[in-house]
Amino acid sequence: MTNEEYELLVTKALENAPEWLFADIENIIKDSKDNNRISFVISELYKRYTFNFTHLFAAMDQNSEWSVISRERLNFIDNNIDLIQAMMKKYQ
Repeated sequence: MTNEEYELLVTKALENAPEWLFADIENIIKDSKDNNRISFVISELYKRYTFNFTHLFAAMDQNSEWSVISRERLNFIDNNIDLIQAMMKKYQ
């Protein structure tokens, strides 16, 4: 694979990435001052979607939608760490 092919694949992946991920990464980078490493961003993404008060409030309303959404988003984060790193480079 040549460098041009790789850059084309990365560009297409960024075009098709979900909007929620763009918004979350942008917010994390804006909120953090100097700590913009990939490990910090992934840690913050996990904090947003692992079990927290949002899950409790959804359970109190007997709504399981947030649990399904957060599970899907955590799975997407796990499988697309390279994409997250490319998004971070785009914002920096």
